[in-house]
Amino acid sequence: MLFGMAKSARGAEAAALALARRRPEIGKVRAARELRRSGIRISPSGVHAIWRRNGLGTSYQRLLQRKRKTNGTASPLSDSQLSLLKRGRISRRDYPRREQLIEAAAAVFNHRGYDSASLREICEAAGILPGSMYHYFRSKEDLFATVHAEGFRRLNESLDRALAGKTDPWQRIEAAIAAHLGELVKHTDVSGVTSASLFHAVPAALQRRLDRDRDAYEDRFRALISALNLPTAVDQSLLRLTLLGAINWTRIWYRPGKKTPAQIAQHLVNEILRRPLG
Repeated sequence: MLFGMAKSARGAEAAALALARRRPEIGKVRAARELRRSGIRISPSGVHAIWRRNGLGTSYQRLLQRKRKTNGTASPLSDSQLSLLKRGRISRRDYPRREQLIEAAAAVFNHRGYDSASLREICEAAGILPGSMYHYFRSKEDLFATVHAEGFRRLNESLDRALAGKTDPWQRIEAAIAAHLGELVKHTDVSGVTSASLFHAVPAALQRRLDRDRDAYEDRFRALISALNLPTAVDQSLLRLTLLGAINWTRIWYRPGKKTPAQIAQHLVNEILRRPLG
């Protein structure tokens, strides 16, 4: 069985790398969806982990690798891919300022909400001129979506670390809950934006972008719950939604110095989920 799992993991890695070479411009969420359609079960963070291990963690790195494969011949990149590569070079030069803008935006969005936050206020907090924001982001909507995606990137990375090496389904769900709680109770502005987006309305086009991040992350809990030995009467969708709702609400009532995220996760799994099952 272990051999089969290792073989499956190697197959997933080979497929993810082949897709990176073939479609360097697409992101991890879209890549995971395409791989799942071809029968390979992998999460967006799983795709990103494979790409990052192989020096392909950013679209710039993937596009650059494809361009370097030419050996002096005509570029295999399309015009749109070449444009992305050019923008990537700019972003790499400006990476610290872009990250500074994301953190400043997270603070303003977290404290004022999407509607009340102004780009002028965000730019002042980041120490840049108002018009300079458009060098990095197309709009306020684009900036908010980026902050939101950053929160889920951190959540996914925490889950990856927590789940590494664990095979027992109950241990995996407990580790995932603890990792999620650990990110929430840090009370960073980025995690505040990510969790608060559940409870506040935003424009429909922006909501669709946020839903993509959330749906991809929920897929991970869907798979974790599906692996549990649950009675057939248990509605797994309802269980997933209830569990995630309880976890996210922890941000409101949690106070340091009492139970740790790991202890809360252990209680949820052993006393709330497993005990009623006998």
